[in-house]
Amino acid sequence: MSHSFLSEVRRRLRAGRRRWAALTLRLRIAIELGVLSVMTVVFLLSDPRRTIAVDVPLALLAWGLVGLNAGYTRDVIWARRPESDLTRRRQGARQLLWITIPAMALFLLLGGVIGYQAGGWTSAAHRLFPRNMLPAFGLYLVWAFLQQTLFQFYLLGRLKRLFPALPPLALCAFNGAAFALVHWPNPVLMLLTAAAGTVWSYSYYEHGRLWPIALSHAALGSMFYYWIYGRDLAAVWFALVPH
Repeated sequence: MSHSFLSEVRRRLRAGRRRWAALTLRLRIAIELGVLSVMTVVFLLSDPRRTIAVDVPLALLAWGLVGLNAGYTRDVIWARRPESDLTRRRQGARQLLWITIPAMALFLLLGGVIGYQAGGWTSAAHRLFPRNMLPAFGLYLVWAFLQQTLFQFYLLGRLKRLFPALPPLALCAFNGAAFALVHWPNPVLMLLTAAAGTVWSYSYYEHGRLWPIALSHAALGSMFYYWIYGRDLAAVWFALVPH
């Protein structure tokens, strides 16, 4: 039996093992995400008007479970992808910044118009420069990092493994749609979070960095609630703290 024949047999066996491992991993992910999807849909339908007092404990529980399994997600799901160099990481942060700034400017303009229509320049100033906005941003940053860990580190990696032939942009749009789903039944928030979630997913897909995404999320989220909705987000967060 020739050496070349034995080499070919070993090569085919290794290829077969890799295919079997990939198939097994995809099956495991399909079951995992299938169960998670059913549970999420049932929860959203059973409590469509839930408050953040319900969302935060559930998200913290999910974040803790993802943390316990973080090694598997990093080593197997994302397969220890190489760290991007400092230049590329800065480039990714700049790209996200140049997408976030125009959205912030739009929210500023809309908030000013809404405030002015409600009561002139004084009303517009109170709406655009509320005293609690800075602490709200700080608290929102923690909340945004938690959410982005769940949707980028956990979910996007599994979608990538489950649909390896899907183009990156389509994969990120899929993840953005999942992010929008948890904001059901608010159609405005669902539309905005689908677009933002797609952009954030693509940023993580390319650069693997959560903090720039969390900063973008916290900035846009804070401004949206204060400037567009006219809602004191800090009061909502502080209400969660036991007195």
